Amino acid sequence: MVETLKHYKILDRLGVGGMGEVYRGRDTQLGRTVAIKVIGPGIAGDPDRRTRFLDDARATTALSHPNIATLYEIAEDQGYLFLVFEFARGESLKTASAGRPMNPRRAIDLAIQLADALADAHALGVVHRDIKPDNIIVTTKGNAKILDFGLAAWTAGGATRRQAAALAPGTPDTTVGTVAYLSPEQALGEQGDQRTDVFSLGTVLFEMLTGKLPFAATTAPALTLQIVQAPASAPSTVMHSLPLEIDPIMSKALAKSLDQRYESAATLAAELRSVAAILDARSQASEAAGEVVAPRPKRRSFAGWIVLAIVIAALAAAWFERAAILRFWR
Repeated sequence: MVETLKHYKILDRLGVGGMGEVYRGRDTQLGRTVAIKVIGPGIAGDPDRRTRFLDDARATTALSHPNIATLYEIAEDQGYLFLVFEFARGESLKTASAGRPMNPRRAIDLAIQLADALADAHALGVVHRDIKPDNIIVTTKGNAKILDFGLAAWTAGGATRRQAAALAPGTPDTTVGTVAYLSPEQALGEQGDQRTDVFSLGTVLFEMLTGKLPFAATTAPALTLQIVQAPASAPSTVMHSLPLEIDPIMSKALAKSLDQRYESAATLAAELRSVAAILDARSQASEAAGEVVAPRPKRRSFAGWIVLAIVIAALAAAWFERAAILRFWR
């Protein structure tokens, strides 16, 4: 690999994906760290695929949201076609959650951020189609960032989803991790719309809350059937400590039918904010009830000192009286 592309200095290789190789780079003009995705020859070298890819990529340049990793530039240099993205410092949601239930308030907060990002993108006609923990970064500041927006058709995850939706016999079990976040319409090989992202986000939130997926199977074909046919459990039945108010929200987000699902991610975000407000109110009430009332300082009592003074005075008087009697006797 070359050391520079245009005014970007290549620092190190981060990995490889469906689009090609990914590098961490330095924008020498603006002095910022970026993620550079060098598009592989299978896309860049095929005129038809290249045209379709560039159309999808250009559509995402309109996205500007704090919870979406921004696509800064589509460029070409030295025969390489590449995309320059905002570099999101942090770890993937998959790593951050590590298969364990998260604090419910924290999970809801991250889901609100993600729903807000989806709503913003959907308003511009851009659907992600591959929402999953691997495509979400929890930054060092604790915020969520969605990666590869609008490019699912070109990613490895997108290819896995298409393969699983076809119920291909050769689909390896290793793809279950990606297939688990399919929507029912994707599992049936249908295109879907913005409500497809709502379902996948519902799956991500369910996992954050409970540490488990709403649908589970050992093979990709079996898992797609679960997604299409099996109802999702209420989160509070999996984790009894979860608030009951989250159950109807998850039920609607994970509805099999598009018509029964949330019409928009914005509506989902609004309902999650309502639950967050309820949890905050309960937390404040609990803290208020558990406060220890500080004891009022005791008033200083002078009665003891007065009694002591009287006793001392009486003793002194008795002593002087005894001395006077002795003098008279003498």
